[in-house]
Amino acid sequence: MTKSKAPNKFHILNLVFSVSLVLSVFNLAFAPSASADDASTITAIPPRLELNIKPGETIRTQVKVRNESSNTQTYSITLTDFVVTDDSGTPIPILSDINTKYAASKWVITPDLIPVDSKKTQYVNLTITAPKNAAPGGHYALLTYSPYSGIKPGDMKKTGSLIGQQTGTILYLTVPGTIKQNAQITRFRTDKFNEMGPVEFEIKVKNLSDIHLSPKGKLVIKDFLGTVVSTQEVTMGNIFPNGLRSDSATWNKKWGYGKYQASLELAYGTAGGLLTATIFFWLFPIRLVTYILILIISLLSAILLVRNRQLRHQRDLEKEVEELKRELESK
Repeated sequence: MTKSKAPNKFHILNLVFSVSLVLSVFNLAFAPSASADDASTITAIPPRLELNIKPGETIRTQVKVRNESSNTQTYSITLTDFVVTDDSGTPIPILSDINTKYAASKWVITPDLIPVDSKKTQYVNLTITAPKNAAPGGHYALLTYSPYSGIKPGDMKKTGSLIGQQTGTILYLTVPGTIKQNAQITRFRTDKFNEMGPVEFEIKVKNLSDIHLSPKGKLVIKDFLGTVVSTQEVTMGNIFPNGLRSDSATWNKKWGYGKYQASLELAYGTAGGLLTATIFFWLFPIRLVTYILILIISLLSAILLVRNRQLRHQRDLEKEVEELKRELESK
């Protein structure tokens, strides 16, 4: 009687791998593909809205929301206050009530939901009422749109589950009156020594006002003779009250020779505020100049060496001629 051979482990593993591969290919071939049109793309128009409003006054205005998807969408409309914690001006919604004189979300009334047809734009009505005791200065709110998924609009602040899909309009509401306007350049620097360009400048401004500011101005660079060699426009963008904003400027100069002066001038606010700062830096190709000096010294050394050899040879010849003369004269 012949014994049956045990199955080869290698063959079993090979069979399992083959079956898995076939199933994977089958799944890829027949799996439903995600379409870009399935995603809801929302555009808020405008991204920022600036209004002046007096204490106790009511303003009615409109913004727009556009549905870029291929299907009709219903959007939840949410009003929140926000804070800015970075130096890029990024607003972060606050999903709970905050006690700050800059908050204005409770001033605004909007619809809770709004349907928007595919590839269409819909108007959104806003009713804004400033409290009678509203302090002069800037007040802000974030109006956001999110695809409606059954969450009640009143619960949006509690859950924050759709924050990643939101887009919206920042409301800038200015109450007239005596408004504190002040700012400070907290950083203006570059490397003190640069072998070659471009030269990068770091700029940071802090808003010490009761209203948002948008400092604008110029960066002027002069050489060691006091001649202006570059003038560049600088626009910092909006800085919220007590916020910081970073920016940069680039001097696209590859080669320079000496000490330079960089002066920053930024105008801000409505009262003629001006910020200034000055720094000095060097732009000098030290290694290149060193290599050139080494080459020149080497060439001069070689020339002097050859010259010395020629002089020594000439002196030797003259000495030999003198000796021959003396020998001839002695005879």
